[in-house]
Amino acid sequence: MDKNKKNLIYMVVAFAFILLTPLIPAPEGLTTASMQAIGLFIGIMILWNFVGTDWPSFLCMAMVAVIGLMKPAAIFSSGFGNSTIAFLMVFFMLSHVLSQVGFSRRMAIWFMTNKIAKKGPWAFVIMFLFGAMFVASFMSQTAALLIFLPIAEQIFSELEYQKGDRVPQMIVLGLGIAVGIGSANTPLGHAIVLIPIQLLLEQTGLSVNIVSYSLFGFATGILIFVLLILMYRFLYRPDLSRMKDYDVSHLRESLPEMGKQEKIAATLFVAVIAVWIIQSCFKNLTLPIVNMKLSALGNAVPVMIAIIILCIWKVDGKPIMDYKESATKGVPWSALIFNAAVLVLSGTLTLEDVGISNFLIEKITPVVSGLDQGVFILIIAALCIIATNFSSNTVCATVFFTISAPIAIAMGNVNMVALASVIAAAASYAFATPPSTMPMAVVAGTGWVDVKEMFKYGGLAAIFSILVLSFIGYPIAAAVL
Repeated sequence: MDKNKKNLIYMVVAFAFILLTPLIPAPEGLTTASMQAIGLFIGIMILWNFVGTDWPSFLCMAMVAVIGLMKPAAIFSSGFGNSTIAFLMVFFMLSHVLSQVGFSRRMAIWFMTNKIAKKGPWAFVIMFLFGAMFVASFMSQTAALLIFLPIAEQIFSELEYQKGDRVPQMIVLGLGIAVGIGSANTPLGHAIVLIPIQLLLEQTGLSVNIVSYSLFGFATGILIFVLLILMYRFLYRPDLSRMKDYDVSHLRESLPEMGKQEKIAATLFVAVIAVWIIQSCFKNLTLPIVNMKLSALGNAVPVMIAIIILCIWKVDGKPIMDYKESATKGVPWSALIFNAAVLVLSGTLTLEDVGISNFLIEKITPVVSGLDQGVFILIIAALCIIATNFSSNTVCATVFFTISAPIAIAMGNVNMVALASVIAAAASYAFATPPSTMPMAVVAGTGWVDVKEMFKYGGLAAIFSILVLSFIGYPIAAAVL
């Protein structure tokens, strides 16, 4: 059966759920509005996972209004008007400029040419993959992969590796896994992390700032990265003898001197990070300039100010940032619209008038009463990581928080902030299959990686992630956040 026929079948099934579910008599404790929301949720999930995330995202928001669950003004406010969407938009623009002026590539080459990387083949591999993880912590994981992948292929060519050889397979697959880990280290690289955090704020009033989450993200991410290297070292066991005398110094020598554009862009990026740190670390101190000025700016405004400066500041007669280019090429608009629709749908499911949350709490409380929180977190982390390797990461982040939040509230012994953080990271750890994320699809398409090996070693990395998040990440998040 061709793709068009499959899509038609999925569309028919999806619309059947959307239109016919409200006709089913509502169970005790639910209402017609509840059934409308459930039918819409199931139908949109089918479309997002099997048809696409483009027009179904508009359908999602339109149907919420048509059904009457929310007014259009409320839909646009909770979707496009959400602070998460605004923050992602401006940060993607800033990230694009850093890549255009060469700062991102400079960071990449620094990681593989520093003194540590020169200590031996394994040191080089570790620093190369760690660099990819680090860069992906501050920009799109796909962009980070596309910075490191051409450098890796240049190295393979110089060392005369062929497709099918184990060393390049290890490095290219490692790049896909590393940028996936990096995407969960901070809320900056991908919207997945911000979805549960935003839902947490809307449903409980609890907030998580960038710096606090990043402490948890880096702590768990680095530990998973260490386990990845140990897996390669003792299970994969490649022969790195060909890399023993390889000198990567020429890569640094090929870089031009840091120009004025690059220096200014890098300085503003560091300044934005510094403002976030000050907002986080000094908000509870009696410092008027912090409490009244910097804290009031939030996350997005410092980035906006940096963008304004980059657009005004000219070097050699040209502004450092080309606003139109950054807005069109730097911002993944389809992804932002998708995330706006996700926020609208999740907000609809938790409306008090809809009643689904209260229904779940009432029915689940007797079942989960006394359940150990460690077992609960392990189950949620495992199911989320398994699901995210076979479906949309953003959808997984939304679904698992929406479902688990009422259960956690009913249990009464779960740290909600830590739960949101674990789900945010778990939904990002998609390493085992090509369709799981764009980077893994790119990795599979290079020809350097066998899909069976991706499933085997990416699957092992996913198992490591489940254990780390459940037994180490959750306690860290509970303590830090």
